[in-house]
Order: sequence, then C-alpha cells, then structure tokens
Amino acid sequence: MPKQPEYLSIAETLRAEVLAGNYDTESLPSNSDIASRFDVNLKTAGRAVQHLVAEGLVIARPGMRAVPMPPELRGTRWPMNGRYARARAAQGLVFGGDVSGSVRKDTVAREWTIPPVVIAHLLELEDGARVFHRRSRTYVDECPTEETSMFFPESIVAAAPRLETDERIQVVAYVEASGHVVTRTANEIRARHATDTEQQVFGIEADDIVFEHIHGTYGADGEALEAVINVRPARDTVITFDTYEAPLGND
Repeated sequence: MPKQPEYLSIAETLRAEVLAGNYDTESLPSNSDIASRFDVNLKTAGRAVQHLVAEGLVIARPGMRAVPMPPELRGTRWPMNGRYARARAAQGLVFGGDVSGSVRKDTVAREWTIPPVVIAHLLELEDGARVFHRRSRTYVDECPTEETSMFFPESIVAAAPRLETDERIQVVAYVEASGHVVTRTANEIRARHATDTEQQVFGIEADDIVFEHIHGTYGADGEALEAVINVRPARDTVITFDTYEAPLGND
C-alpha cells in the first residue's frame, strides 16, 4: 500500500482537534506554526489546511488564519460546485441557494483545440500547445443564463481522464482525486457588448451587455489546473457568485 501523503496525515490530526473543540474559541495555527509543529514545508502545511477547507470543516479567509466552520453548517450541500462553495465559505458568504427555479446544465461541445491567448496565458502554455475544451450551457426555468468554456491542460486530462469522457463532471473532485489540491484562483471580470452568437443564445440585442468572468485555477505547487470563461447576460436571470485568491501562507 502506498504511503499516505504528509499533508493528509497532518489534515487528519487537525481534523480530530477541530472536532474535539480545540479551536472553538481561537483560530487554527498559522501555516508556519503547522509547518514547524509537523516538521514540513509551508506548502505541505497549506495543503493540509486547504484539505479541511475542501471538506467544509474550516473556513480560510484571505490573509487570516483558518477557523472552524460553525457545526450547524458543516457538511452543507452547496448549490454550485465545490470550488465556488469553498470560496463563499472563505468569505463568510453562506447561502441556502443562489438561483430560484429549475437549473439545468447541458454539455454542448467537447474537443481538443488551441486555446485563446488569454487562456494560454492563464494555463502558462507554450505556443501551439493543445488543451481539452468543454463548453456547456446553463438554463434556469429553460431560459439560457450562462455559457461556460472550460479548458484543461493535457497533463491534467491525462491524470484525470474523466474530465474528457464523462457527460457530467465534478472538476474539483476529479482533479483532487488525481493528486492535486485546488488552492488558488486568479480572476478577471469585465462587462462588454454581446457577440452575434451570444445574442442568439441569450435572445438579446447587439447593444445589450454581458458579463465575462475569466479565471484560472491552480494547485498547491503552483501548477495550472484549469481555465474557465463564463459569460452571462446582464439581466434578472444572471447567475452571480464570489471567488477569492487564497494565500498559501496566512500568517
């Protein structure tokens, strides 16, 4: 049986301490204190804390030490995927639901392609490098509300092939099962006029505005895991959420 990674052993110890109430009245130790206690580097300590964040057991606010998630909120099933749920929790934004109505997400394209320049930059790719591109469309009460393009480097798809093959995917679960831990996102959000295609999809006019959210997702060792472009019309059915960039060192 392969040896368990150090960060998982540390996470198990910290988990037991959190559940025992050791940190009910104080923050968890800083990453540097954890590193000293277990004789590991800061990245390993940070991965241990992020593992507990991923489990919904602690909240890790940017620039602050992690604190236990209130007991009544532990194990909450979030309405969107794990990465955004953790981002909300990290900022204390705990919602029972983000969208009213019936939500459906359809995969509309899967292909290997050369990515747009902004995506190649986020994924730190060399010129001409291919990526796997998944495009999906989200509907609320059968009204199209979001176009999503997800781009994965070849190395990540090789490590997590279900990202390519499965009809419905759980990006964070697949990536972390392959040995990576999602720790950071880099975000750009802009408003712009809709393209011809977006006008047709969303049923809007040429002078209507859409929000374009572009972000890259990175692992504990700084590796690029995924880049995403989300486009949403600026109207009542638009889906909005908050993300954050989490530091590895949170002294």
